[in-house]
Amino acid sequence: MSQARQQYDRASALSRRQFLQMSAIGLVGSALAACVAAPASQPASSGSAGGTPAVEGQTGVLWGLQYDPHVATYGLLKDLFESKYKATLKVEPQDWPLETKLIAALSADTQPDVLCIMGKVLIPLHVQKAILPLDDVVYGSMSIKPEEVFQAESKEAYTWGGKIFGVPTEANLVGTMVCVPTDDVKAKGLTDQYPSGNGQWLFDSYEQMWELGKQLQVEENGQVTKWGISSKGWDNQSYLGIVRSLLVKENKDWWDQQEQKFNLNSEAGVEAMRLLAEAPVKMGIEKELDTNQFDAALAGKIALARGISNPALQQGRDIGVMYEIVGAPKVMADAMPSYVGEAGWGFAAPRKAKNLDLAITFLKMMATEEAQRVYSTMYGGITAPAWKALLGKIDHFADPKPDGANAKAAQVMKQLGELTHFYGEGFGYPAEVDNIGAELCSKVRLGDMTAAEGAQAYQERCEAQFKQYQDDVQNS
Repeated sequence: MSQARQQYDRASALSRRQFLQMSAIGLVGSALAACVAAPASQPASSGSAGGTPAVEGQTGVLWGLQYDPHVATYGLLKDLFESKYKATLKVEPQDWPLETKLIAALSADTQPDVLCIMGKVLIPLHVQKAILPLDDVVYGSMSIKPEEVFQAESKEAYTWGGKIFGVPTEANLVGTMVCVPTDDVKAKGLTDQYPSGNGQWLFDSYEQMWELGKQLQVEENGQVTKWGISSKGWDNQSYLGIVRSLLVKENKDWWDQQEQKFNLNSEAGVEAMRLLAEAPVKMGIEKELDTNQFDAALAGKIALARGISNPALQQGRDIGVMYEIVGAPKVMADAMPSYVGEAGWGFAAPRKAKNLDLAITFLKMMATEEAQRVYSTMYGGITAPAWKALLGKIDHFADPKPDGANAKAAQVMKQLGELTHFYGEGFGYPAEVDNIGAELCSKVRLGDMTAAEGAQAYQERCEAQFKQYQDDVQNS
């Protein structure tokens, strides 16, 4: 699963500047200009009426991630689609970044009809009005309310300007969890003292998590050979979740959409930077690593992996290291956390899809429990599905036993999902904000900045990218 994590990293790495550079050398060109000229509501299509458009005899193209578990799942969805409609769907997997490939394809008029893509990377395409809004042609025609069928985090990732531009299939929930090596905890005789062995599904406090990390840290001849914890990788979601949790009591968030302002250079922003990046280093249980906590956990370099679930569910068990998912700590003793998630994958279509009716038909199929269940067989069982009706369901998992790794994680993910929302809307580019957060957290861990300096720099850089985002929207 490490390759998939690298694909997520690459997805986050696409910046507004890279997008504009592509535009400057002509890759956007007249194709996106034509998209901008398209009606802001819905395109003309038989799919805008109540029924499913006729697609008999059509051949469409599906793009998605060139990664074996994804490709296998696209094949299952292709089979499902072709079994329902007298049409053909060609699967053409692509390397990252999919969004820049779509820009080039639009310019060359070789775009796919539908694609599997993360909602968080669509913002530059939304600015150019290149993605098909689905409010009427999919959800309206099916009498579906997205907020009722999808987890909030996943639905919000595909929402922009009050419209929804995709059919989400994963909630993701990165930044909301800690991977606990249960065998190591048991060997120390600590199972009954910490989650999940003590019956709790999340840590009561950061102090409790640090205490466990300290107990699990390994030292030989005065040198640390396994650090107690690492939060490197997906730092930004973890950090913003702490800020959000601290600001709840003030009825504020890290980004105030109504006031169009950031609340990072604040007591909450400083405390979040201290909890995530500064304090554990000063305690001697964490250091800045040259790899993310996912890979560090699999390499045996750390005990607790704070941020993402995959070591527990994928390669960890293949190499004999068993993890369980525990919710990231409460920030305030008397309140549950309010997490920030980046959401995951889903399906969308270009406005200029060559076979628009086929694209709409496929997206309608994805907005059904049957298709969502097929997608959710990936990785042995998606533990954080977008489709609410699948939350906690395990009968479609490769290992459907209640005590299986995926099944146990699915129960925790269900509770985490209720506490998690997407970053927000209108603050700029998620990929750029993620890069800012990752860089500044690293600087604080290295001691190059204090927590206060990190929070101040974060505020300033977010404001700078927001101004550019506003210019991009105005000039699109």
